[in-house]
Amino acid sequence: MKPSTRLPFGAALSACALALGGCEQALEALPTQVEEPSAPQSPRTADLLPGDEAFDDLLEAFDVPGMGFATLTKCEVDRARSVGLANVETSERVTNNTAFEAASLSKPVFAYLVLQLVDEGIIDLDAPLAPFPYPRITDQDAFAEITPRMILTHRTGLPNWSGDSQDETRTDPIAFRSAPGETHSYSGEAFELLRAYVVAKTEMSLHELFVDRLGDAMPNSSFNGRLRGEAKPSRGYRSSRDASSGRDLYLIPHETGAAWGLITTASDYAAFLSEVCKADVLSPGTQADMLRPQAPLPRGEMPGPAAYGLGWVIFELGSETIVNHSGNNDEYRAFTAYLPETGEGYVFLTNGRNGEDMIGAIMQSTAP
Repeated sequence: MKPSTRLPFGAALSACALALGGCEQALEALPTQVEEPSAPQSPRTADLLPGDEAFDDLLEAFDVPGMGFATLTKCEVDRARSVGLANVETSERVTNNTAFEAASLSKPVFAYLVLQLVDEGIIDLDAPLAPFPYPRITDQDAFAEITPRMILTHRTGLPNWSGDSQDETRTDPIAFRSAPGETHSYSGEAFELLRAYVVAKTEMSLHELFVDRLGDAMPNSSFNGRLRGEAKPSRGYRSSRDASSGRDLYLIPHETGAAWGLITTASDYAAFLSEVCKADVLSPGTQADMLRPQAPLPRGEMPGPAAYGLGWVIFELGSETIVNHSGNNDEYRAFTAYLPETGEGYVFLTNGRNGEDMIGAIMQSTAP
């Protein structure tokens, strides 16, 4: 990576990543309410990114078992790294085949699949989903206004979750919190609504659609709750020092999960990010629409102007534009971002609850 691009990017991402716990609190993929622990000070080394020892120090300082990490240079994956433990009880190490829950990093992948269908004329971004039947939404007048664009930019007025996001049999009604199109309303439920609509349009499950469109680029990833390819499971922890705080990777077969259900490795997700960065799959117009700020985030949620594009957060810091998203499944925390102007990017997948704080410290270390 060229220092001339790496350092400003690091400074911008530092501001973005360090804000994840507060300004991106709505990006939590699963409906959990937990008290955030205070993060210890990070070790400072000038050689943090290249040195495994420095990564080990960070894992210890932030009480995170392990991490998969990958970078892009000029839109190409230039390295993938694995540090720490995939399983505290067995002392199994993280490898390049270790699978993590991507949490809300699932959303940009799903959005990318939807946009391919837009290019093919199967989905119209601005056509209402109605009269597509979705019994959990009882306000039919409001439902008649919802479009795929509103969903991908989080402007439906629907809540993040109503009930347990992993319960595929839930039937509780979803009430609107605001009128569709009026204001920012981060919603996993809306993404699941769009998933159901896409399944009906394509007659393919989300996982089948994913494998058809991205399966070769991401051979160790899945959307159906099963390990794929050479993927090996990690275990997520609230504390690496307390084995009883761990839980298994969510490996229960399911059909939903557009908002939270991707299981992936750092290398696989970096391959996806590389494809997005190269911009040679979507039509030029659709690619530009994906990265166009369309739905401003509330003031104060980011340390600079930020808005949703289609599935991505578009963050402006000075002259830099950062395309990014975070993920929070409690014991699994993740972050990804890239700079369209230079093709530099990062993917971080962790199996510890303090992972987002650690990611912020790593990005801060790259700032000048």
